[in-house]
Amino acid sequence: MRPRIFTLPWEDAILGFIDTPMPRWLTSPIFLLMAAVAPGLLAVAATLVIALGQPWLGVTLGPDPDGGAVRIIEVDPTGPAGLAGLTPGTRLISVAAVPLDGGDLIEEPDMLASFAAYDRFIARQGQLAGALRDPAGVRLTTGAGPHDLPGPLPTRPFWTLPAVFWIQLFVGLFGYCAGSWVLGLRHSWAERFLWLAGVGLMLSAHAAAVYSTRELALPAAEFRILSGLNHLGALIFGAGMIGLFLSYPARLVPSHWLWTPSAGLGLWWLANQMRLLPDPALGFQLPVVIALGAIAVCVALQYRAARGDPRGRAALRWFGLAVLIGAGAFVITVIFPILLHLDAPLSQGFAFLFFLPIYGGLALGVARYRLFELEDWAFRILFYLGGMMLLLILDAALIVMIAMERAPAFGLSLLAVSLLYLPMRDGLARRFMRRRTEVSGTLFRQITDVALTPPGASRLERWQALLTGVFDPLHIRPLTRSPQAATLAEDGAMLDIPAVDSLPALRLEWARHGRALYSSHDQALASEMVSMLDQAAASRRAYETGVTEERARIAQDMHDNIGIQLMGALHSASAERKDALIRETLSDLRDIISNANRADLGLDELLADLRATLGEHLSAVGIALDWSVQGDGPARLAPRQAHALRSILREGVSNALRHSGAARVAVTVRAAPDRLHVTIEDDGRGMAGASPAPGGGNGLSNMRSRAAGLGGEISLETTAQGGTRVRATLPVTRVETPA
Repeated sequence: MRPRIFTLPWEDAILGFIDTPMPRWLTSPIFLLMAAVAPGLLAVAATLVIALGQPWLGVTLGPDPDGGAVRIIEVDPTGPAGLAGLTPGTRLISVAAVPLDGGDLIEEPDMLASFAAYDRFIARQGQLAGALRDPAGVRLTTGAGPHDLPGPLPTRPFWTLPAVFWIQLFVGLFGYCAGSWVLGLRHSWAERFLWLAGVGLMLSAHAAAVYSTRELALPAAEFRILSGLNHLGALIFGAGMIGLFLSYPARLVPSHWLWTPSAGLGLWWLANQMRLLPDPALGFQLPVVIALGAIAVCVALQYRAARGDPRGRAALRWFGLAVLIGAGAFVITVIFPILLHLDAPLSQGFAFLFFLPIYGGLALGVARYRLFELEDWAFRILFYLGGMMLLLILDAALIVMIAMERAPAFGLSLLAVSLLYLPMRDGLARRFMRRRTEVSGTLFRQITDVALTPPGASRLERWQALLTGVFDPLHIRPLTRSPQAATLAEDGAMLDIPAVDSLPALRLEWARHGRALYSSHDQALASEMVSMLDQAAASRRAYETGVTEERARIAQDMHDNIGIQLMGALHSASAERKDALIRETLSDLRDIISNANRADLGLDELLADLRATLGEHLSAVGIALDWSVQGDGPARLAPRQAHALRSILREGVSNALRHSGAARVAVTVRAAPDRLHVTIEDDGRGMAGASPAPGGGNGLSNMRSRAAGLGGEISLETTAQGGTRVRATLPVTRVETPA
């Protein structure tokens, strides 16, 4: 807050209120959208009040082909004219001594050739409107004579408003709500100008809806104000669209220049209201044509500036073309003919329908190309608001038109919205939002197939085919640098897929085969697919690792266990002993293949069994065994620990039996609560060095890997007598003895 020299009594309270943060719900998109749409609903209500507040004769008038008067085209039998006996085809000559002519029925006074003619028309409207409001009654002079209508005349009923009135009312409200929809979700310069254009369209259409569908006349001041608002609204629309295309997709001018077109058109309107221009054509029609030309120039400049921006060009193709077609069609059918003093080929009221493609293009642009960075959630908010407005409109229509009680009218409106609007809303949501493929069982199976495919070209082809089926990109190209995760690039024109497993990073260019941009929904889906593929590939790698480890286990067990037993059988002189060893070998083979040795083993039992087996092998070749067990270790070993201890002892003794030429082998097992210390020492030839290189043979390598697998270690050294000593340290954990 800036320092202040003096303070007014209420200044602190005001500044404190400004500095107080607003509640979060006041800044939510749905609240902002509803707050922005509320003025539009008020404008509709005001337009209806003005249109329905005029005196009503109950006739439809048209120019008299014979000239000099007007002719009654239709008569409402319940209206004042019908009750007075007027019939269709009757010439209406005057109202309260004010003579009529066909010029009194013109739809748009802007088409008059001079300001003098415009002022005379407005003055005649004032005279006629004053006569119709006479509380004493109105005298209508027809070709058949006078007809006195008792006064005051009733106001216009709701159902007598023609279709063209509702068209202009709807177009104005639709344009304003569309601009408010975008502004409620984003607040940059482009969205502000789009909203401003919607305000201008609503002012112009609603003002024209009142005076272009009048039964005969409006008060002069009212008509002049409505005509001025119609002209002002047209220029505001043009200024908003010029500002929009000066700032979107790219900023063409600095921010302080964006309002220059608005200021210029505003001054033009003010000059026209002050009659500083020579005629209405220059005051009313020419600035609209100039505004359209400026819009076209801005669109062309934006298209040139977006040469390297695919998203920008996509936006211009949809929204820019829609603006040029919609506004251009209105100018060609209504403004140009008046400017050239020709008859307009189309009623101005119906010509307002040309503005609908502009906002239809906006909706399609948001759905396909994320105009103004809006996505599916913007449509959800719009459909929610549409249901709310439809409920209110139906409720009001039933109360006003059918004079239904409020509670039944609201219930009937709610039923209609539930049965008609909600299914239609879902259909529109599917049509516009086009939800992407969700992760289904089929997609999961396809990802699993890619993960299980062996690495190579066919695996990459399957991955690309899967991405094509889900996202339908125009091109798929490899990326030299992989992103960390699925990423939107170039404002959604590209979707980058990271490298996963052995598959390279890929870039998907343009969704829906070049017809759309990628959204955050696509990014989330791609991330989920990559994560699923990575998990499936990790499962495959874990399976392959398990297979490799199982093969290594079988090879180690066969080398450590089967080898020593077959060696003992080979050196056994007794046929019975040889047969027993071979039977044990076959039993061990079955255990190795099935890995059946799963039960926890008692340490004493395991060591006793190993002493008996190893002693027999050594005794068969004349080698003595010294066996010593010391300490108090765990009562039982886990299967993996028991298996490692058995293998190390067998392999160490087998090495001494085959390579040492020893006469004696000493085995010492010292047990501690958390580890076992094993020493295997012989008195043989020893080895050349104190510690051979790790992995010097399969036996020693197997011993090292088994010890390392438990977190232990193996050392090999030469004794003082020249023999070999193997030391092993194996961590163990206590296993509870089963009850």
